[in-house]
Amino acid sequence: MTIPWLAGAWIVVGLIAAVAARRFGHRRFVGGLALLVLAAASLFTVRVGVGHSPLGEAGLSLSREDAGLLVASAVALALCLLLAERIDSVALVSIGCVGAAVVLLVSTASPLLYGVSALLAVLGLSVRWMTSAPGAASLAAGRVAGVGAASLVAASVFLPISAQEPATLAGPALVGGLLVAGVIALVALVPCGGWAAGALACLRAVDIATWMLLLAPAVLITAALIPASLPGTGRLAFQDTILVAGLTSAVWAGAQSLRAGLASRYGRLAIGDLALMAAGIGTGQSVAVTGGLLLIATHLVAAPLLLQPPRRTLAAPRRLLWLAVSGLPPSPAFWGRLLVLRGCASSGGPATVVCLAACGLMTLASVLVVARGEGGAEAMTAPHQSVLAWGLGMLAVAASLMPLLAVHVVFGGAA
Repeated sequence: MTIPWLAGAWIVVGLIAAVAARRFGHRRFVGGLALLVLAAASLFTVRVGVGHSPLGEAGLSLSREDAGLLVASAVALALCLLLAERIDSVALVSIGCVGAAVVLLVSTASPLLYGVSALLAVLGLSVRWMTSAPGAASLAAGRVAGVGAASLVAASVFLPISAQEPATLAGPALVGGLLVAGVIALVALVPCGGWAAGALACLRAVDIATWMLLLAPAVLITAALIPASLPGTGRLAFQDTILVAGLTSAVWAGAQSLRAGLASRYGRLAIGDLALMAAGIGTGQSVAVTGGLLLIATHLVAAPLLLQPPRRTLAAPRRLLWLAVSGLPPSPAFWGRLLVLRGCASSGGPATVVCLAACGLMTLASVLVVARGEGGAEAMTAPHQSVLAWGLGMLAVAASLMPLLAVHVVFGGAA
């Protein structure tokens, strides 16, 4: 299957699943099956090789790392649907549209298509958010993320930068600034991160997961390849800015997770780990990027259950997943944050101290949940939901024992 056909398949399968779910019922199972079909299609579209920069020449190519993200995200979203108490069939249309845009986002080598793909993904996401939860938070999400995608489109006007162009000119710095502004807004880093925190309080788990498990990781994985394509001042502007924004966002997310209620605490922790991967990209160290990929893999396992409202019948597997994201050794989050910390150490003492503070705050917030418990409603739990919840808990345990294997299974041996 070619990449344009794969992008089209995400849209078509999403539409068919939404219509079938509305007409025949069984929305969770129809949506879950549709996403598993898309995961299989993504797997068969992969091409051997490593990822390529989105700032090169025109062309489409899906690397093993990018296909692994699409497959894992589709499976995680399917599990999120199956574990939800109830879903709206229109959410399947949104997932299909955002997924199609993400396919183009991770596979293109054209700067213009990269920005336009991000813009289309934000459009599909924000329309869904504003129709399902009208209000200031959803409106801000569309506005801020849309401006970020527009920054990527604006940067494409100046790309690609010729290798003969002096690295000291202001042009590369401007391009680096536009690109990093777009990434910061799309991943909800400080100072553009308030929209994601607001969305956590008013949206359903599936709608949040579409951004958290599909769009944001795709933006970060492609962003990791951007600095190598920028000369001199452009590369420094991108890396230094995303390092500061990532570390600041991680500390802020950790501090806010201590104050937040249980309903949004996990979401804030996940945003903090996305911010740590952004900081890892800013260090320029491959070990830090690997740590960020491990953090993404950890949340692909934990988010389908922890984004759902707590239920007493699922308290035990939820506690396992809270331990997985806590950062206590030997949890996968511990290994991921340790690798990011190693990368930050290469950037100097201040970055190391701030990274340590962020990790400590997030660990404390998680440990408090494990120690105090979540409570939750006495809602009935379907047998398949109990099986899936325990399966996710066991996956988290396996990732704790073999963290690098988990990264290679999801993102390929080159990750």
